[in-house]
Parts: sequence; structure tokens; C-alpha cells
Amino acid sequence: MLPIHHIAAALVFAGSLTTDLLAANAPQVKVTGGLISGTSVVQDGQPIHVFKGVPFAAPPVGDLRWRPPQPVIGWQGVRPCVEYAPACPQPADGIYSFAYRQQSEDCLCLNVWTESLDASAKRPVMVWIHGGGNLIGGAGNPAYDGRHFAKAGVVLVSIQYRLGAFGYLAHPALTEEAQRLDGRAASGNYGLMDQLAALKWVQENIARFGGDPQRVTIFGESAGAANVTHLMASPLAKGLFHRAIAESGYFGEHTPHLKESSGIRSAGEENGQKFAERLDVTETDAAGLAALRKLPAEKILSIPMTIGGLSLGKNAFQFGPVVDGYVHAEEPHDVWAAGKMHPVPLIAGSNLDDGSVFSAGNPIRRLPGFRLVLRTMFGPDAARAEEIFPAKSDADVSAAAHQFITIMSFRAPARRLVRWEEAAGNEAWLYHFSRNPGTGRAERSGVFHGLEIIYVFGNAPVGTKDVDRQLSADMRQRWVNFAASGDPNGKPGDPVCRTVTPEWPAYRKATDEHLEFGDRVSVGRKLDADACDLVDRAAERRGRK
Repeated sequence: MLPIHHIAAALVFAGSLTTDLLAANAPQVKVTGGLISGTSVVQDGQPIHVFKGVPFAAPPVGDLRWRPPQPVIGWQGVRPCVEYAPACPQPADGIYSFAYRQQSEDCLCLNVWTESLDASAKRPVMVWIHGGGNLIGGAGNPAYDGRHFAKAGVVLVSIQYRLGAFGYLAHPALTEEAQRLDGRAASGNYGLMDQLAALKWVQENIARFGGDPQRVTIFGESAGAANVTHLMASPLAKGLFHRAIAESGYFGEHTPHLKESSGIRSAGEENGQKFAERLDVTETDAAGLAALRKLPAEKILSIPMTIGGLSLGKNAFQFGPVVDGYVHAEEPHDVWAAGKMHPVPLIAGSNLDDGSVFSAGNPIRRLPGFRLVLRTMFGPDAARAEEIFPAKSDADVSAAAHQFITIMSFRAPARRLVRWEEAAGNEAWLYHFSRNPGTGRAERSGVFHGLEIIYVFGNAPVGTKDVDRQLSADMRQRWVNFAASGDPNGKPGDPVCRTVTPEWPAYRKATDEHLEFGDRVSVGRKLDADACDLVDRAAERRGRK
């Protein structure tokens, strides 16, 4: 028998040899900045190449905090891209269970899953924009693993972007600096600019991963869906994508302006000044900006913020896109209503109980308060609103508020998006996700906000029944068909498309049809039409239809 130290040496040598062999066989791609290596995983007997934590911009740290994303800093040799990058700084939300323990301002990275590294493959590309109210979330959530999409013939990319105050702080000193350094009198919207930078990276690099830069689909859920609709309204996004999917989200009725208050939202700079004052920075010049940039991330995160209207502390701040004259020349609502959004096909929809997580934090618990809200929102239609969102006692308020929020914030906006698309001459498809697997959180919150994600990606248990597995495969194939052809029903002869039934009718206001992803997949008509009409009439009275 060999002495123990000889055995140990042999094992070390064998392990080193194995590592060297794996490294030698690791997939490598040349991208902006240098050469990267990834890993290969086997999915249904087929290797999928995975690259994680690929930088698409310079780290936005130090003097680059609150600056537009800067070009990637190059590297020598081969950069291993085998682990997710830390998530962008964010508070503990207390709402969703997934927590990003690893966080860093050096977070502007993306991930790629692909079955081919042949530039001639020209496979459709899908770029996932995560949700989280533009305050929480990240691309490293295991639910967003793209191997099933890659197996279906898509190059899947997931991206990160700056969040909360890091991603959307507007401030007079930042506006002045932007004018001096970049020639644009604007601040804020750094999170959206990060997404634009990631999409430019895709255009420049994705062919090396077997992707077709002329068939890029952006898709996201919640704030990710809202960002999809923001990008569709931004002149800077022209030509960066060719289809879009918005799952339970849109830009909102009002987008605050940089310097002028509008609607119910204060101006972006005013909001930013108040935030800085909470951080004991009162100067609005270069000295104040320098002081803000010296603050540790933890200090900035100590100021409470809101997510989706839910406060994460007393006197919380809300951050998001602003009309800055650069990323947004005008309010996205006005762009869409005038049919001036980028002319790309769209899938949009909502979940049966999208409002459940938000109604849980509803401060209005008594019937008089709820009726006052309906009178305020719907004016002359208040009596009809009480019929559509019925509550006869305090005990009924929670369920009525849940339905009210679902329709107001998700169902009616999804229909509005596809109607705007049709009016502009673009093709669009409306869906409704209503399948409750009856397990986990769905037992408590119904078909909650974001539940469809695990069906679309197929990375988490979606129930023990065949209907759930079949529904997951059906949804993903329709998304793939759409990415490949611009039609969720697919295009005959395309190697990535597969036949799915029933056929999903393109949206037409006259027929008001949608596809139901429920206990079975079926075509429906006039989904909550009376409630959506009620909400649209109220929006029209406010001049926001």
C-alpha cells in the first residue's frame, strides 16, 4: 500500500488534472473586454453552455455612482464567468422570500445560456429583465435559469441594473454634472440606461453565442414588464430589440418629470433633494454630490423606500423612471397613447390574483374608507364601482380591495397596452394566467403576482400534476415561438417553432379575445370587460387614457 502522503499527492495531482481538463474543455467566447470562459451543463442529454457574471459596463462605483453606464474595462487572459455576479444593492423587502445575500455596486453583469456557439446558428435571443419594483431583485435568482429556453433553441440572456436610489436618483447637482460631462441636461434613469447598455452589448456580442441580433425579444415581469414598456417608449432603444413581452406590469399612469411636478408625483429633482437631506446632505452643488458619493451603500439603503406602493418603512421614498428629456423625451403614457412606441409585436397579460400581495398591505380595512376610495377614483361611476367591487361589511373589504387592485394596476393596463398596439398598427396578444397549483404560497395568496414565472422558465416545482408540467411547456413554447417569429403561434418551417394548440388569436378590440393559461389552455373573450371599461373611463376623465 502507498504511504498516505503519496495517496494524498496522487489525489491532488488527479484533481488538478481533472480541473485542467475541465478548464481546457470549458466553453470560451471573445466578448467586449476580452475572452471569457463558462461552464457546460447537460439538459435532457444535450450540453448547454452557461456564462454567468459577464460584465457589460464598468463598475458604477466611486465617481461613477450616478453616472450613465461606462464602457467595460478590459482584462488580460481568460476571465472565468462561472458564478452569478452579486445583486445590485437593495433593502430587505420583507415581501418576497428570495434574498440576495451577496450585493455590490459592482453589479452590471449579465448571464447567457445557449446550446450553440456557432455564429451562423442565428438563434432567436430573449433578454430577461427581472422585477422587484425597481428596488429589489437580481438576475441570480435560480428561478431565472435559462437552460430550458436554451434547450428549446433560444439564446437566453438575463441582465442586472441599478435599483432604488442607486438606479433612479435625480438631483440638481447630477443634472448639472450630466450637462457638463455628457452634454445632456438630465439626471436619474440610470437603471434604464443600464438596460440600454445591456441591450447594446447583446447587439455587439450575441452572435458569438449563436444568437441573431436581429431577433431580440425583451421580456420581464412586474417592474421588469414596466421596464419593457418604458424601453418601448424610449428613443434611445430604437433598433435594440424586435419583440416584447410584458408580464403583469406597465409604465404606470403618471411618470414624474425631472423638474416639474405632474399628476400626483413630485418632480424627480425635488424627490432627490429631499432624499439627500435625509442623508444630511443639503448642498445642491458639486460638493453635495461628492458627499453623496462618499456615503457607504448601507447608509443610502438605511432610508426607507417603497415597492409597488408598499412602504418598507415610515416616510418612505419611491424611485423609478423620470421624464428627463433624454431617456424619456415625454411621458411613456403619452407616447403609447399616440401610437409612437417602437413598432414591435407585443404579448401582455396578467394573473388572476396579481393584487393579492399588494392588497395585503392595504391600510384601508373598513367599509366607509373603501367606499370613499371608490367615490374618489370613479366619481360619477362610483355606484357602478360598488357593484363591480362589492363589499357589504368591513369583512368584505380585503377581498374587494384585492380585486380592485388587480383590475386597476394589472388587468386593465394589460388590455390597454394591446389596444394601443392594435391602434398603432402593431400585432399584439393578450393572456390571462389563472392556474393555481394548490401548493406553497398559492394556497394562501391564490394565483399571485409572479406565479407565472416558474411556469415560463420551468425551474421550480409547479405542482405534482401533469397539467402543471404541460402548462409550463406550453407557455414556454409560445414564448419561444414569439421570439423566433414574432407570433406566439409560430412560423411553419422555422426550426425553433413548434405547433401549439389552440391557436392564440391576435388581439382585436372588436372581439376582445385572450388566451387563458388555466386548468387548460383555451381562448376566452371579454375578460373582466365591465371592470376594465370602468377603469378606462376613470382614466379618460383624468385625461390619461
